Amino acid sequence: MNTGLAVIEARWWSDGNHSVKNLFESVCGLATDNPFSFRYDMFCDAVSLRINIENIVRKGGFNSIYLAAHGDENSLQGSVGHDISRTVLRNTIRIANTSNVITGLYFGSCLICNENNARFLFDPVNGIGVNWIAGYSKSVDWVVSSCVDMIFWSYFIKERGVNQRRRRGKISDLQIAILASSEMKRLMPTVFNELGFNMYYLDNGQSLTEVW
Repeated sequence: MNTGLAVIEARWWSDGNHSVKNLFESVCGLATDNPFSFRYDMFCDAVSLRINIENIVRKGGFNSIYLAAHGDENSLQGSVGHDISRTVLRNTIRIANTSNVITGLYFGSCLICNENNARFLFDPVNGIGVNWIAGYSKSVDWVVSSCVDMIFWSYFIKERGVNQRRRRGKISDLQIAILASSEMKRLMPTVFNELGFNMYYLDNGQSLTEVW
């Protein structure tokens, strides 16, 4: 099964080898019997992030990006001294994703996935071309948020597999993401208040819509 998932991660701390890679290997292994059914890359600055995203789009077969790094209300952090502003991030994805190959963006980061930034990334003129954006608007614990992320992607990948086996009535990646978020909302109804987690998308009238 093709999960359609690409994980791009920055180094978290100067000491230690903390990484979400093994967590995704577990989730994908359980869901697809193949722990390597996702793509994994690392970045340290705006240039390496751009190259990774360009390669992901060029390779094909990947629809969702999980972008993992320290963050704040206006930027992501690569290596020390290499912050990536939301404007640079938007331009990087917009230029690479002109064919709208990437349909979903999930921030495994603190603070950056707030309503204001969702509107910024969905801008009708300069938007990044995705159908949904998810992540956290609060500062979150690495272990706790990683567990939440794994729950979302477990639901998402499982439903994507079901959808691939359907002969008729297939649903879009946006519908799969809404289903995964809805299952999270049922399972963890306080996750929005506690962690500021939300998923944003544009409805048929192109209005910003939230799951929580």
